[in-house]
Amino acid sequence: MFEFSPGMVMELLKKKMVYLLLSVFALFAVSFGSAYAAANLEPIQAFFNRDITFVLNGERWEPKDASGKAMSPIIYQGTTYLPVRALAEALKIPIHYDASGPTIYIGAIPGAKAGIFTVPMEIDNVYVTTTRNPSETNVHGKQYSQILKIDQYGDVVFAIGRKYKQLVLDAAIVDPGEHDVEFSLYNASDQAANTANTVLEKHAISPADGTARLVFQVEGLDKIRIHVQSPNLNPYIYARILDTSYFE
Repeated sequence: MFEFSPGMVMELLKKKMVYLLLSVFALFAVSFGSAYAAANLEPIQAFFNRDITFVLNGERWEPKDASGKAMSPIIYQGTTYLPVRALAEALKIPIHYDASGPTIYIGAIPGAKAGIFTVPMEIDNVYVTTTRNPSETNVHGKQYSQILKIDQYGDVVFAIGRKYKQLVLDAAIVDPGEHDVEFSLYNASDQAANTANTVLEKHAISPADGTARLVFQVEGLDKIRIHVQSPNLNPYIYARILDTSYFE
C-alpha cells in the first residue's frame, strides 16, 4: 500500500490551491468582460434591407466583408447604416481599429508619424539615389543615418494611401550647390489624369538656408510625387533630403 509523506501532502495541497486560484481568476475575468460588454452594448431591433442598391462615383457598388461576402445595409429607426470598413475602403479612406479604446480611426490617425524611408517609395535612379555612406550623410556638420541625394534633378514618389495630412521634409543644399532649389508636390495617383501635371504646392530653399523644413499638405492623396529642380534649370543642384523627414 502506497503512503503519502507529509511533504507530498503539502505539495498536493499547494497545487490544488494554485489551480483553485487560477480558476477563480479566470471566472472573474470572464465575468468582468461580460459585465463590461453588458454595460456598453445596447440591444436594438433593426432590419436588413436587401433591396437597396448603391452607385459609387457612377458605378454600381456592393458592400462586402473581408472574405468577399456581400453585406446588406441595416435600417434602424428610419436611418440606413452601412458597414464602416467596407464604405471606407470603397472611398479609399484608411481605417484602423484600436481595440484598446476601443476606437475606430477613419482617415489619418492623430499624432501618427512615419519616416519617409518607412513609406513605399519609388525614385529616379539616374539622378536620385539613397545612401548610408557616412561621408555623404554628413550634412552641414550633422551626421544622418540615411539621405536622398539629388545631384541634378529628379523625382521621388511616395505611396501614402491617404493615411497622412502632411509631409514634413527636412532638406538642404550642399557644396558645390550654388542655386536655389524648388521642391514641388504633384498628385501621382493613377486617377489624377491631367491634374498629375499640376503643381499642388511648391517650396524653395537656398544655399544660405542651411537645413530647411518644408511642409506639404497631402491630406486625401493616395500617391504623391516630389519633383526637385533649380528654377533656372541648372542641373547641378546638390540637394539632400534627410532621414528626419516624415509623414504625419
